[in-house]
Amino acid sequence: MPRFGRVAWHAAQQCGMTSPERGRLLWVIGDKSVRAGLVAQQLKLSAGAVTELVERLVDEGLVRRDTDPDDRRAVVLALTAEGRRVCDRYELAASSELAQVLGRLTPPQRRRLRATFGDLNAAFTAAEHTPSAKIRRPFIASSPARRSVRRTSHKENANAR
Repeated sequence: MPRFGRVAWHAAQQCGMTSPERGRLLWVIGDKSVRAGLVAQQLKLSAGAVTELVERLVDEGLVRRDTDPDDRRAVVLALTAEGRRVCDRYELAASSELAQVLGRLTPPQRRRLRATFGDLNAAFTAAEHTPSAKIRRPFIASSPARRSVRRTSHKENANAR
């Protein structure tokens, strides 16, 4: 996967995206208006980090921030026309980079890869529609004060399910 990251990073550099978070934020927004809180969840960033990032993108004219018509307390984000153009350039650059790499594969290798990605996509789709099991994670002490708290055992985790 680090190699895919390098392809994405190189494509982002070609489009003027100076950080991976900027590109990911633009990608998550895509062609729709998205609540800022959902963006933070999907990017696994704090609300403050997303706010800071959005401020810069608004100042650069790539993102528009509006009040959610369904809930005036919430903020929705949308790409501007320039933000859409940046995303389109990124997609084109990334596709070109990947095409160069995949062009080195033989036709049978490309067919196997296509089938594997189809299987992987089906597995992700099935996982999205399956309620996740609640698993109690063992407590990991990170400070002397917390070390006095007892860790849960594997048996306790199994019984909690």
